[in-house]
Amino acid sequence: MSWEPLDVQKPDTDEVIGDEPFDILCGAMDEVVQCYERDLKRKPTTNELGTTFARVLAPRFSKTVAEGETADLVTISFKTKSIPRRQKYRAGDFLKATAANGQPVYGRVFEVGNHGPMVGVYDSLGQQTPSFESLRKLQLIVKVTPIHHELIEKRAWTVIGHLPIDEVDRQQPCGPLAISGRNEQLNAANCFYELPHEKRYELEKWLNR
Repeated sequence: MSWEPLDVQKPDTDEVIGDEPFDILCGAMDEVVQCYERDLKRKPTTNELGTTFARVLAPRFSKTVAEGETADLVTISFKTKSIPRRQKYRAGDFLKATAANGQPVYGRVFEVGNHGPMVGVYDSLGQQTPSFESLRKLQLIVKVTPIHHELIEKRAWTVIGHLPIDEVDRQQPCGPLAISGRNEQLNAANCFYELPHEKRYELEKWLNR
């Protein structure tokens, strides 16, 4: 299991997060949602989810967190903002994002499976309106790795077109099966091009040099 600083801007902090706790909580969250969908035919509201989590954590607070011996849990709150309708995606979709220097860079959804959307990034910095056939012939600079679905749904990467996945696409190199809410693919692309980026744990494993 890998650990990384909670605040990547302060890598020397004692507070860290890990991929295994992330996966465990993701699984529990999915089961909670399934209960609502099974019995109420809908997903939980933000207040329902937050209240459930608070009522589970509050009586366990002293034995769950480091601060529990000297503090009580009072409340848990969520802050939301309005977003456009979520973007849909599928395997074979081409994606566009903006690199740290303001130029476009292109990627692709190679698979949508158990780990969510699997995205690789082409060596495409600065290309303007390239054809999809020309893009698929480029080398990947970021290996095919899982990305959090909300990053695509909220248009951190914009879907710009589609070609069916072929046998050559299926042979593209794959990277770590690690996933977080951060835009790891774009950060790795910025690193490849020596643009400003966050120096995250084992970043080199994402790159196809």
